Amino acid sequence: MKMKVMVTGATGLLGRAVVKQLRLHNDYHVIACGFSRVQADVYLLDLTEQDALDAFIETHRPTLIIHCAAERRPDVSELAPEAALALNVSASNGLALAAKRHGAWLLYISTDYVFDGKSPDYSEQDPPNPVNFYGESKWLGEQAVSGCSKEFAILRLPILYGAVERIEESAILVMLAQLQATTTVQQDDWAIRSPTSTLDIAHAVIKLINHQRQSNNVRGVYHFSASERMTKYEMVKTMARLLGLAADHIEPASHPIDTAKRPQNCSLSCCRLTSLGIISTIKFEQGLKYSLDESAAALQGIGLYYQQN
Repeated sequence: MKMKVMVTGATGLLGRAVVKQLRLHNDYHVIACGFSRVQADVYLLDLTEQDALDAFIETHRPTLIIHCAAERRPDVSELAPEAALALNVSASNGLALAAKRHGAWLLYISTDYVFDGKSPDYSEQDPPNPVNFYGESKWLGEQAVSGCSKEFAILRLPILYGAVERIEESAILVMLAQLQATTTVQQDDWAIRSPTSTLDIAHAVIKLINHQRQSNNVRGVYHFSASERMTKYEMVKTMARLLGLAADHIEPASHPIDTAKRPQNCSLSCCRLTSLGIISTIKFEQGLKYSLDESAAALQGIGLYYQQN
């Protein structure tokens, strides 16, 4: 019998990748849930409505829940903290309570922004100390989930990129618009990031839940990250090279330029997953090519055309 896996945020950047890869496996029956851009194969579910959420889980009876839904934008979280708390904390707490009540195991997707960026590489045991409201809200969400059940798991991730429906979905691919600028623009060359492919993450998530099915001992905090480290300025230069576009008009900014404060380097140590044989396998340029291949419509929407290799 197929195991039922519920995925929240299934219409988002990471959720779509996880659902797509899960559906390639015959062992799983995927219950994809979303709130915006819901399609025929995705259930409409408002995670902030506790009664509806509980009824949904009681009806569908998932064995595993992968909680990808979140307010993931630091600048938006800073300007609208109540909305960030509602989704990142309250909804996560409600989902954890419902999962526990109905006997489902929960994997909560979190972020490297729970750290202050002063002492990398951060292990799973290092104490969080977020420097912006987004990081704080995800840390509060972690505490809500783990406080509900020590059997649940948390997966912290760095900055993501992948196949997009619109370039604004990815904090990395959104920089493609800068390549079309006709005036000089600045890009951050201060913060050290670890750009990680959503395809890479989806593969890791499936391996992790397979391990949970076999051992029933996946619990606590895990880190997953690609190994390459670079600034956003270095990322956009790589994208320009792949697209054959000039990037001379993009200047490196040696100081923070974002609205919300960012940690300088919150690179993750991934020892716990490595001990399970789960490691990143997709390098940035390889993952970027795949993402561009899969995002043709979004690129054409901003007047970019990528020649697939």
